Amino acid sequence: MTKRKILPMKKLLSLLLISLTLLGFGAALARADEITLAQTVQAGQMAEVPLEIHNDTAVEHSYALALSGLPDTLTATFTQGGPVLDRVTVPANSYGQVTLRVQVPRETPVGHYAAQFSATRDDGSALTHPVTLNVANTYALKIASQNVNVNTFAGQEFTFEATAANTGAAPVTNLSLMVGAPAKWVAQIDPPRVDQLAPGAEAIFQVRVLVPSSQVTIDQPVPLSLSSDQVSSPESKLLVRVQKSPNYLFAAGGLMLAAVAGVFVYFKRQGRR
Repeated sequence: MTKRKILPMKKLLSLLLISLTLLGFGAALARADEITLAQTVQAGQMAEVPLEIHNDTAVEHSYALALSGLPDTLTATFTQGGPVLDRVTVPANSYGQVTLRVQVPRETPVGHYAAQFSATRDDGSALTHPVTLNVANTYALKIASQNVNVNTFAGQEFTFEATAANTGAAPVTNLSLMVGAPAKWVAQIDPPRVDQLAPGAEAIFQVRVLVPSSQVTIDQPVPLSLSSDQVSSPESKLLVRVQKSPNYLFAAGGLMLAAVAGVFVYFKRQGRR
């Protein structure tokens, strides 16, 4: 009995693309690295899928690129390493490389998302190829609690605390709180880093911020986020209301009293003449 030879999966997919071409779907309009067409990405990160657009004709063609079938919350774009594009031009008997990027928000549910990549040639011929996006949530961080508003004075310091929570399924390492304080503001964070935070665990960061005496009155938003070796958290904001230092008010009041006293002495002397 003769054994049937089993072809590798990648070879089978290549033969499938050739078969589609022979059946009238265009002259190898689009080919992609079959291995990367099933991409796994962490929620909150970006998936990148390299693709190749082949033009096996004797003339130059342009190709309109599209990805359909994903939820509206997932944003798909194409690039060749520069600006976002939706069309590429490929010389005759050549190929062009593009990268499909899919931005996956942190709130995206874990699961498998099926889509269709299409390259439509300028003469109307088109070829599609399935793309599968596997969204995982192994790593996830969030700021569980924090101050929302703070009032302070120029030249003084204020303090607040933020609680970090590991909401993922695996530990994170080198966790730190990022405080986007304006220039000349000095932020001290304790602890500066948490070596490891287990799933479901929390860590509290104490923050002390010194506002320079030169700071004008302002409502200043200060962005806060968590960063680790594996993942970052969504950004939140602390609104800091800065007023001039009360010492400045006392000094201004003293100058005003001195001016009034000076006027009083002046008129008193003038009245004696």
